[in-house]
This record gives sequence, structure tokens and C-alpha cells, in this order.
Amino acid sequence: MAIYLVVFVALAMALAYGKTRAAPDLDPAIERIFPTAGSIELSRGVYSVLDEGGEPVGWAAMGKANGYGGPLMLVVGVDLEGEVAGVEVVEHRETPIFFRMVRSAAYFEEVAGSDFHEVEYDYEAVVGVTGATRTSDAIVASLRSAVAEVADDQFDVRLPAPPRSFEFGLLEIVVLALFAAGIAAHRAGGSVRRWVRWACQLTGLMIIGFWAASPISLAKITSLLSGYFPDIYSNLAFYFLIIGLVITTLLHRRNIYCLYVCPFGAAQRCVGVIGGMNLKLSARVGRVLESSRNVVVFAAIFAAFITLQPALASYEPFAALFALTGSTLQWGLLFIVLTLSLVVRTPWCGFLCPLRSIEIVLRNVGAWGRGVLPGRKEGARG
Repeated sequence: MAIYLVVFVALAMALAYGKTRAAPDLDPAIERIFPTAGSIELSRGVYSVLDEGGEPVGWAAMGKANGYGGPLMLVVGVDLEGEVAGVEVVEHRETPIFFRMVRSAAYFEEVAGSDFHEVEYDYEAVVGVTGATRTSDAIVASLRSAVAEVADDQFDVRLPAPPRSFEFGLLEIVVLALFAAGIAAHRAGGSVRRWVRWACQLTGLMIIGFWAASPISLAKITSLLSGYFPDIYSNLAFYFLIIGLVITTLLHRRNIYCLYVCPFGAAQRCVGVIGGMNLKLSARVGRVLESSRNVVVFAAIFAAFITLQPALASYEPFAALFALTGSTLQWGLLFIVLTLSLVVRTPWCGFLCPLRSIEIVLRNVGAWGRGVLPGRKEGARG
């Protein structure tokens, strides 16, 4: 209990420190949009941009929404004729790879020159460039918010709000079905459990992994803990995954996500079938690896909190395998894990996955809630 208290206090202090960071200065971004700017004045949330002679050259407003790694903030400039003069991202907490891809596709440049009535909020174009649904949604939402602010304040035009409806499709159906099947199979036991687990994991591998590239990651969990909640309308599957992980671990005392849903666990099992998975690590080596994992998870969350950059916590090799956009570290981890999977049963799940540390916490919380002292055993491996 004492170690949990120490960890909680340390992480709370790191998050509190991160929240004290000063807001970014928007003036440099506005000056890049309006090179002739001499002065910038803020009134009612809209910046009036004046030239050296005090004559207006345009207006600018800030748009903000939550992306994959937290808040994404951009500035949109609108000239006197009502055309978008430019878009500048002033703050984001996404991976550098993501924004290199957006900028190389000139998405922001294509918006410039459009009348504010006719701006194409092309969500699909951003998704096609990046494959990152949460951040693509944040870009479009931020852009729309900033343009609407200027239109309302300076042109007395209320742009219609976008229609909102829950995106409930194949991904959401598959996530719910996998959790339902996993719970039922785990209760059934025997050969039914084994075959249903294979069917569920292969489905998760193809749909949640290769098709949607949206497994649960430490960065997504850290983003939630930091208070950055993605739009529920367009991220329903994400909430299903998180709720399913927490509820099944707390109430059923089995992490159904890791056992039946996780696409990376399925990838390791498939590789293991090829190699035979005959090598067993000693208990001492296992304990050392598990202790090291807990330290790495704590350090990753601590760094993400103190910098307010949840993306820093994402060291899992998921992006490398499912989206082919991983960092050097992620590609290296992917090679090591898949190679080890040939001879060791699901090495990532057993000794490296941050969800294992979170699962242990949830299981102990559930045990304390039931008035049961948690044992030393951490639960079944993936």
C-alpha cells in the first residue's frame, strides 16, 4: 500500500507541475501569417492585426481541441476580404512523425485562400495523410472553431455547427463483440475458451490492429489521466476499449482486453506458433523483468505528466507494426519482441507491456474494494 501511495503522490506532483506551464505566445504565429503586421490587439478572443501605419490587415483567432497526445492549438488568420490568410500550429503534443506527414502533404496550405464560408473541413484528407484519427479530428475541430470565431466577431456571420452523431460502425461492433465473447469464453473454460480466444485475437489483430491501428497504448491512458478527453462522437471505440479493460479487470478479475482483444498479443501468439515457444525464463529473470517494467512505466508516465506531453509515454511498438510510422525505438522493440516470440511465450505481454502494470493496480484496487488482501500473484499472462 505504501508504494502505491508514494507513486500516486509523485505522479500527482508531476502533473501539477506540468499544468503550471505558461500558455504559448501567439504573436509570432500571427506575424508569420501576416508579414506586414506592425501591432496585434486582442479583443473578445479575436486578434486584430494592424500594419505599421495602424491600418487593419486582418484578424486571427485561436482554435483548440484534444488530439492523440493532448491539446492541439492552432491560429487561423483571415484577411479583410474574408479569405483565410494562413494557418499556424502553435502547440501540439503529437509525435514529430505525424506533423511531418501533415506538412509534407501541404494540408494547411490548401486551406489558405478559401473564403471563410467555403473552407473545406476535410477530415478524410487528414486521416488519409496520417492515419491518426484522434489528431486528425482535432485539427479539423480547431480549424473550424477559429474560423467561426472570426466570422462571428468581425463579419457578424454565424457559421452552422457541424452535425454531430456517434460514429458507430464495424470497429465499434467488433470491440463490443470481442469483449462479450471473451467474457463468455472465460466463464466456459476448457477447449471452448482456447478456440474462442484464438478467434477473438485474430479478429482483433486484423480489425483493431491492421485495419484501425487503434490498440490501447500508454500514451492514450496518460492523455486521459492528464484530463485530455477525445471527442466521444468520433472516438467511441476508444472509450469502449478503455471501459472494457477497466470493468473486466475490476469486476471479473480477468483482463479481457489483454487476453482476448489486444492485437499485439495476437501477433506474438502467431509468431510463437511458428517458433514453438519452448524456452521458459527462470522465475528470477521474470521478476527482474517485471520490476524493470514497472520502473519504465512509472518513468514514462512521470515524464509525460511533467512535460504535459502524453505522447512521450508511447514506447510500445504498435505504430511500427500496425501503421508503419514508428520511431527508431519502436522499430527496434518490434524486432526484438517478435524475435523473442519465436522462442518465448508472448514476451511483451508477460514482461514489457505497460498494461500489465496497470492491470496489477486495477486488480489490487478491486481486491481492496472487496475487502480481500491482494496476493503476490499478478494474474494470468497474455
